[in-house]
Amino acid sequence: MKIFVSNLLLEAHIVSHLLQQEKIQCEVRGEGLFGLQGELPFGEETNPYVWLLDAHKEREALGVIETYRNNHELNSSNWYCTKCGEENERQFSACWHCSSVAPN
Repeated sequence: MKIFVSNLLLEAHIVSHLLQQEKIQCEVRGEGLFGLQGELPFGEETNPYVWLLDAHKEREALGVIETYRNNHELNSSNWYCTKCGEENERQFSACWHCSSVAPN
């Protein structure tokens, strides 16, 4: 199951390694399509993602991802949309992906 999507290949690999450190089996997929961005329309369909191999580990995996995002937010000026999960730069008051208003 798709558990994490990123517009950065490196970030998908970071999350994959964090999950594997917790003995959660996963793999990065979509690297081939990511390389075709520009030839194909940009969007979640062409972004790399982390595929969870055992659906029973979903809750545990989401906890690891949430911890990563919280730590990332502390060291970043970006914010994550509460509706679609997309990362947005601090200067934007609405999500570029779904137009939801930024949290306060």
